[in-house]
Amino acid sequence: MSPGDQARGTREVLLTAAAAVFARDGYVRATVEDVCRRAGVTKGALYGHFDSKHALATAVLDRQATVWRRRRDHLLRVHASPLQVLVDLGYSVRREPDGAHPTSSAHRMLFQYPMCDELAEREVERWTGAVHGLLRAAAARRELRDGVDQRRCAEGMVTSLVGVHIASMAMDDFQDVSRRVAQLWRTWLPAVATPGACAALRLEPPEVRW
Repeated sequence: MSPGDQARGTREVLLTAAAAVFARDGYVRATVEDVCRRAGVTKGALYGHFDSKHALATAVLDRQATVWRRRRDHLLRVHASPLQVLVDLGYSVRREPDGAHPTSSAHRMLFQYPMCDELAEREVERWTGAVHGLLRAAAARRELRDGVDQRRCAEGMVTSLVGVHIASMAMDDFQDVSRRVAQLWRTWLPAVATPGACAALRLEPPEVRW
């Protein structure tokens, strides 16, 4: 293995460990010592890649964003309807044991404690932009009702989805996330999608678990 490959491997191990530790302990309580212990590396190795806990958290969220974009792109190849892509993405954050799923771990970290305002704001804006893009694509396919304010709709959907996950954490009931997301889609989509487009959608969770 070349030095470059080894460095990239160490960085990925650190990001996976950090996602799990942040999800378990929250950003404030998590320590770089905990991350190093879980990753099996020294603090020197960690600081060779990240100069602070904040930088590490930012990198975890950036990796999550990359995974999320790849997932969206895959769904766009699978589904003809951008609205079905939107529905399936809404189910993509579900509880996995011991932080095993990097995407759900990163999201739970942000929901548990927005470690600083600009990161929380940046992530919400990312999600809103992605949802807005799917709504624009749906409108181009004539799947949206006339007069829908796509930007405000995207903002409302993201706020609702974030609220579902925050509520689930507050009640320590992650098993109920899928039911709540299904109810969210049953509420939102008839209001914005044409009857024909809405009738063609599967609003329940997809069978595939990412």
